Amino acid sequence: MDTSGWLKAARLALIRGGPSAVRVEILARDLKVTKGSFYWHFKNREHLLETLLREWESESEQLFREVAARSHTGDALQFLGEYIQKSMSSPPGEYPPDVGIFNWAATDRKVAARVNRIERIRIDTLVKLTGHPDRVELVYLVWLGFIFRRHRSPGTAEDLPFIWNSVADFLSVPPEEDRRQERIVYPTRKKRRKAHD
Repeated sequence: MDTSGWLKAARLALIRGGPSAVRVEILARDLKVTKGSFYWHFKNREHLLETLLREWESESEQLFREVAARSHTGDALQFLGEYIQKSMSSPPGEYPPDVGIFNWAATDRKVAARVNRIERIRIDTLVKLTGHPDRVELVYLVWLGFIFRRHRSPGTAEDLPFIWNSVADFLSVPPEEDRRQERIVYPTRKKRRKAHD
C-alpha cells in the first residue's frame, strides 16, 4: 500500500467519523494490510493528521492562485466551477475534503485557525475578482450549506451544475450595474462589526 492509498483511506475516515476515526488500526483493517506498513509512509498518527490538513491547505492555496491568475471574472468562475464539479463527481476520498476538515475545525481551535486563514484567502480572492464583498460572503455561506447537505444526502451533487450557474451569474454582475445597491443600503462588514462591539 503506497502513501496515496493511506491518505485516501484517512480522508474517508475523516469525512465519516472526524479525526478520532483516523486511527492506524482501523485504516489498516479497512485497507486489509498490516499496521506495520503504515510506518513506511508516516512517523505516527499525528504525522498523518498533519499531512491531511496540509494537503487540504495546499490544494486550496493552489486552486485560488490559479483562480486569481485569470484576468476575466467569467473565465475565473468557469475554471473554479469546473474544479468543483470534478471534485464533487469523484469518488469520496479522492480530493482533500472540505466537509471533513470543517468538522474537525469545529472541535480543534488550532485547526480552526488554519481553516479560517484558508477561508479568508478564498473569500478575498473572489472579492477582488468580482468587486462584490457582500455577494461573495453570501455565496460562501451557500457553499458551506451545500457541502454539508451533500454529505448527508449524496444525491444533492446532481444539483451542482444548476447551483453553480446561478452562483456564477450572481457574482458576474459588474458592481456598477448592481441595481440592488440603489434600492437598499447595506452596512459594510466593518460597520456591522462596530455595531456589535
